[in-house]
Amino acid sequence: MAGSNPRIVTLLALLGLAPVAYYMQGTGRTIVALSLVSVVIIAASLYLMTATAESRAA
Repeated sequence: MAGSNPRIVTLLALLGLAPVAYYMQGTGRTIVALSLVSVVIIAASLYLMTATAESRAA
């Protein structure tokens, strides 16, 4: 993955939502919702880490 775009890797992290949502529908347990939140936090942090920093020239 050395040559891949970091933004694409971030979007691929969101694919982790699919199995968690499927499992939550099958069990109906609300504790699984914490896994959904975890996946979203991980994807958001990857997005922020790979975002280009805006610099202001004085």
